Formats: sequence, C-alpha cells, structure tokens
Amino acid sequence: MSKNEEIDWKKATEMEEALDASEAEKLARVKIFDPKEIVRRAKEVREIIDEDLGTIRYVLLNYDELNEIIEKYKDNKDRSVQLLFKQLAPVNEGLKVDDIRKMPYEVVVRLLTKLQTEGSFFPRLQKPSQNGSPSTEEPKQSDSSPMSTVTHFK
Repeated sequence: MSKNEEIDWKKATEMEEALDASEAEKLARVKIFDPKEIVRRAKEVREIIDEDLGTIRYVLLNYDELNEIIEKYKDNKDRSVQLLFKQLAPVNEGLKVDDIRKMPYEVVVRLLTKLQTEGSFFPRLQKPSQNGSPSTEEPKQSDSSPMSTVTHFK
C-alpha cells in the first residue's frame, strides 16, 4: 500500500460483516442426526423420472425388509425381482410379482439401476462418462436437469 492510499474502514467492516453472516449461514445449515426423522423420511413415497420409462413411483425398503428378502430368496435373480416388487407395489396398486417377472429384461435392469442410484436414500446423479457408460457423481444444487429428478412426498 502506498503512502497516499488510506484504509477504507467502512469497506473493511462491510467485508467482515459479510464474512460473519456467511459463517452464521453455514452453521445454520449443519444438520443434527435424528434417527426418528430418518425413519420418517424413509417411509415417504418417492419419484424419479426416467427419460424412457417416465415417472417411477416407489418406496424405500427398511433394514428388516431387505434382510427378509435376503434370507428368504437365495438366488440373486429372485432377490432382484422381490426388491423391485417390494419397492413398487405399495404405490402401484394391483402390481404382482409375476408382473415384474414378465417385464422385459432391460426394463428390470433399468429399474434396479435407477432405484439403486438416483432412488437411494442418498441420491446420486447418473452422468455418462466419456466412454458412454454411466458414472456416479454427487448431486449439485445448481443441477436442475428434469431427467434426474427425485421427489419426496409427505
């Protein structure tokens, strides 16, 4: 700083206040783990949008439901069918296990993949990598892509 320049204390104070406000805002956003809230949120009906299949409505499975499927069905194919059925049936009236089995293989794979990634409790967005295969990235708050939407209902 040269001798002729003076410190702009008003500007310095404004910058300090803006920094303090930013820090306070960050602290306000910090979450406190609440197990009861996690259970409540896990029971919500959810939706994801697939560009080919449309809006997929589903529910999450809890720990006991998943264990029941794992213990009851030893074959991975049967487990996959049961996982889809248990997630889709509560919000798709009249859906039967046989309906899942009669779906085209590619649809079952797409649903399993979508529900495991974007449809998980901690959703992640699918973005094609440079070689064309999907890669998983953390969702960005500024991403408003209609093809990667997860909606939670109360």
